[in-house]
Amino acid sequence: MFLAISAGVLSGPAYAGASEREKWGGHYYEPVEVPGEMLAPLLGQKINRLAVFSWQGGAWKPVLSQVDERTPAGQFILTRGPEANAGLADGLFDPQDLLVFMARDSGEKAPAGKVPEGAEQIVPVELEDPVSGRQSWVYPVLFKNEAQALPLPPISDLSEREGGFFLKFPTYDYRALVNHRGKTTIPTIFINQLRVLPEAGGNGENIIDRQKIRGTIRFLGGLIKVPFNESIVSGGVVAYQPGPIRILTHSCMYPVFPMGIKGPKFYLDSIMVDTLTLTTTIVDVPFDPGYLIHDMTLSFGTDLTPAAKGMRFYDSVNRLGFIVDGRMDEIEKKFNTDKEEWRLITGPQGTQIQKTDFDPKFLVKGKSFSTYNDNENDPHPPENFPGDIGSAADQLVIKGLSSGTYRIGTFGCIPYDYYSPEGLNLKLLKEILDISANPLVIKVGDKKTGNLGGRPRDILTPQ
Repeated sequence: MFLAISAGVLSGPAYAGASEREKWGGHYYEPVEVPGEMLAPLLGQKINRLAVFSWQGGAWKPVLSQVDERTPAGQFILTRGPEANAGLADGLFDPQDLLVFMARDSGEKAPAGKVPEGAEQIVPVELEDPVSGRQSWVYPVLFKNEAQALPLPPISDLSEREGGFFLKFPTYDYRALVNHRGKTTIPTIFINQLRVLPEAGGNGENIIDRQKIRGTIRFLGGLIKVPFNESIVSGGVVAYQPGPIRILTHSCMYPVFPMGIKGPKFYLDSIMVDTLTLTTTIVDVPFDPGYLIHDMTLSFGTDLTPAAKGMRFYDSVNRLGFIVDGRMDEIEKKFNTDKEEWRLITGPQGTQIQKTDFDPKFLVKGKSFSTYNDNENDPHPPENFPGDIGSAADQLVIKGLSSGTYRIGTFGCIPYDYYSPEGLNLKLLKEILDISANPLVIKVGDKKTGNLGGRPRDILTPQ
């Protein structure tokens, strides 16, 4: 459910100036979610009576926000798709619900006694940077009647085109991959085309060939070896919830192999907000004596397009970087495959930052490492452009996978104007990664909690 004050049509995001972004550092990109249980005076009230304000320059300023309703068990309520659970929503602000806004919209501490006109209740929410100690405030407000709708343009927009999703955010837009099974169209959330917008320091050209999910599963002691990729999976996006701040999607997928053998079912829970994509991949391996997986190789990454040539690839292990040009030179052939903490591509075309964390349970009988291939004469179909161009991936090799549930967390960011021909801005990179690793602290009265708005998480608990 979205706050009435959030209403508006995406007619072009309000692109912030460099000085404002510099003031906030990495927290400029941090979404904040305040648990309902911290906002006791607002509990039990109709969500359409709620709004959020900040005090800036001696006046109240409305803040773009939304409420994500959840069940008492913590499942997000998603209103669209074949497995939507909209019937579980009650339209009231409950303890498990989440009030969501961007940290950069917070402001000064309001003078005592100052309240927006028509307010019945107001709750001060303090945000504190755990590193610098900087403080800022927002004020959730309960109005006597339904909150007045104001034309605040959303920062996240999802539209449906040609059987799939097209998503637009302040710094980029992308078209998602659509799979087909006979006459059935299967929308996915995998990237099929991505552009960093000129307003954000990109050139507006598609730089992503395809988001690739590749792997091989060997059964029966290795006698049966079956490869799979993102185009042969069954299932897709089964429930989703578009909102003005963030878009929530829940996908259920599994590869289908010859002889009717089904691969492990996996779920993708993605939260897309502003410049961030936060995804949890949940691999569900059932206990079944006939389900004999000898070993499994999984690879998660992106391949680039010819338009990305001239960009540079970096990761936390290979910090000198490589020029993306479709040719694997002698330096690139010495790529250090140790599992990286982060990786990024950057250039006049834009910047994409990514961090992937594997569940430690995966590594009990397995190992993880990084791969990089910049050879356009080395095809790995299916793909839109033949060959690998700056193709980077996280790879996982597992033997004797035990039954259970395993998670892979992915944090991605496409920031404004990150690229510099002088090299990496490691300070800003760390601040952006700290959105997940070292988030803001939320304080309401004597209650305090760390902000979870910038971390991957489960959206719907697998049944």
